[in-house]
Amino acid sequence: MFIDPQKIAHRSIVIYDRDIQWRQFLARELSVLGFENVQQANSPKEALQAIRDSDADALVTMHDLKLVKFLRSHRASPNQHIVIILITANLGAEEILSERDSGVNEIIAKPASANQVITHLYNALSTPRDFVDAKVYHGPDRRRHVQHYDKPERRKNR
Repeated sequence: MFIDPQKIAHRSIVIYDRDIQWRQFLARELSVLGFENVQQANSPKEALQAIRDSDADALVTMHDLKLVKFLRSHRASPNQHIVIILITANLGAEEILSERDSGVNEIIAKPASANQVITHLYNALSTPRDFVDAKVYHGPDRRRHVQHYDKPERRKNR
């Protein structure tokens, strides 16, 4: 996969995972690729502070739906539209739906390679999906494919 350095150089990434070795490895890989601002966090509180301080474009995190839901829907969220890449070992259909419905942009199954994370992160940053802000869902549009709809549009444009 070709990664355009101009699309990522100015992007700020926060990595939140309790596994310090994985965090450091992933941060190193992202820096080598050209991400200039990669921050690491060991707790949700540190992740929120890093997102605030760096005006982060993306969060790569372990399975922490409480943090994801806070970022997406709480009034005190530092960035409700941040790209969120979730890395999880919870692969049951119910868990995947819950994770998707929490507002993550991408879900990656553990064990994840740095290449998988980088590919998903680059795709989410370079081709962002529309953001949905509804009563029951806050997050990226879950539809990945544009389908032709030949009836009148009933949704409100924002």
